[in-house]
Amino acid sequence: MGEFSSFWSSALIPQRGLIHVDIDQNVLGVVYPDVETYWIVSDIQAFVDKLMPHLQQSSAITFPRAESNSLEVGENQVRPNFLMQEIQKAIVEGSKAVVMSEAGNSFAWATHCLRFQEPGRYRVSTSFGSMGHAVTGILGAALICGKAVGIVGDGAMLMNGGEINTAVKYQIPVVWIILNDGRYNMVAQGASQQGFQGVDTMLPVVDFVKFAQAMGADGVRVNSEIEVSQALVQAMSSSQPFVVDVAIDPSVKSPITNRIESLIVQGSIQIKGGYVK
Repeated sequence: MGEFSSFWSSALIPQRGLIHVDIDQNVLGVVYPDVETYWIVSDIQAFVDKLMPHLQQSSAITFPRAESNSLEVGENQVRPNFLMQEIQKAIVEGSKAVVMSEAGNSFAWATHCLRFQEPGRYRVSTSFGSMGHAVTGILGAALICGKAVGIVGDGAMLMNGGEINTAVKYQIPVVWIILNDGRYNMVAQGASQQGFQGVDTMLPVVDFVKFAQAMGADGVRVNSEIEVSQALVQAMSSSQPFVVDVAIDPSVKSPITNRIESLIVQGSIQIKGGYVK
């Protein structure tokens, strides 16, 4: 669906209801009490074994495709969706590098825009969404797989950017692409879309190229969209740990609208546990 989960969406409810298979009859229908549910008390393996002969086999595999609406180069700060478009071409399609994305808008944009045809090339912390995970985890990916790229935010890089020193020490071929917008923008945008005022979401703008160079790594600053393509080529061809510090337009709304709307709906329903209408 192009966005990460809010763990509930009416779009996921079939018109004819749900089939809930479980070995515990006491939990059947509990998750969606207002939705028509057909109960089947069974071990899931036994159920699937019985179901498979009745399903049509398909030999055609449809891979997800990148959005076809190509964005033209702009003159101002880099739009995050434009950056993802260039990452798709230069890194996803132009290399075999593993890609990891960081919690926050970095993850939202990467998950929404990037399309991979090979398994195991895209990694993200989708459970707890721990901030700073990709900044550090990308080193492990590079040790195993070779060249690896982390798509991260400035907040996460400030949190765990000391790992640049580790990459330099062990000469790990890591590229960090930093969406530098001077704020925790998922928090700011999410609060704004729900009608709230963001609290302490701004960050002093950091020069991450100087930050990287101070630890012995290399890097390039990207201030406009016309510089993006060459910067990615430079990063991918470097044998050193490398930072691409991208000045991101913070006004472009990240693709979390459906998630926010779903959370608003959930928050307006009286649910045991403290949600207030």
